[in-house]
Amino acid sequence: MNTNIPGPWQNEAELAMVRDWFYPSHSVEDPYELKSREDMRSEAIARVNVWTFKSHKTPVAVISTADLTDSIIHYEKMVSTNNPDSYRAVQFMFAFAFLRFVNSFVDRDVAKAATAALITSEDDDDDETSVKIAGESSMYAHAAAISMPNRFVDLRHQVSHGQLPDVKALRDAANEGLTWLWERWWKGNATGDPTTALSYERAQSADTEAGVATNAVRATILRSKKLIDWPSQSLDYK
Repeated sequence: MNTNIPGPWQNEAELAMVRDWFYPSHSVEDPYELKSREDMRSEAIARVNVWTFKSHKTPVAVISTADLTDSIIHYEKMVSTNNPDSYRAVQFMFAFAFLRFVNSFVDRDVAKAATAALITSEDDDDDETSVKIAGESSMYAHAAAISMPNRFVDLRHQVSHGQLPDVKALRDAANEGLTWLWERWWKGNATGDPTTALSYERAQSADTEAGVATNAVRATILRSKKLIDWPSQSLDYK
């Protein structure tokens, strides 16, 4: 567990705020209070995109959380709009997000750096996370070492060979991945209090709304002035 893991966020409060936006069911303070209880997952994804643009230090666990969440949001939009035309696009989005997620933790070239901050437990040695058979791919060995279920690696292999499950199965896998990321990374590394960051966001939101309101009033006054001045203009019909 590392409560001071370096990253592109301004402070631990900002990281905790994004944690609560991704995982509202685990938050103590209501993360939706800022914007009348609307879904803040897209805000969390946008914040991670800014972090990733600004710095290469964004942990792969955070990036994977954003990727998987983004896929789920697109799936929910497809279902709510009853748009079957987007089925294939959502399917590929899930597949890419899950492939990137698993590769980030079990690929031998990146596994050491990505898994350094993961939480481990003495109870993690079970059948689901153990290496399948002697001599199995090193990916399964890396997965076993970080208690990643073998089925994650199985799905990774399936996807990489173009054998895509249906979107419901991919959605379920994405949700499992988010649960794993919570247990293995967020719960141990994003332990700060989001209060100060949320207060700052509220202040910024209030300033923005005040600015919009002020501009609207100015525009109304200018339009009114033009309407008042127009009849007084002299018109020469000669």
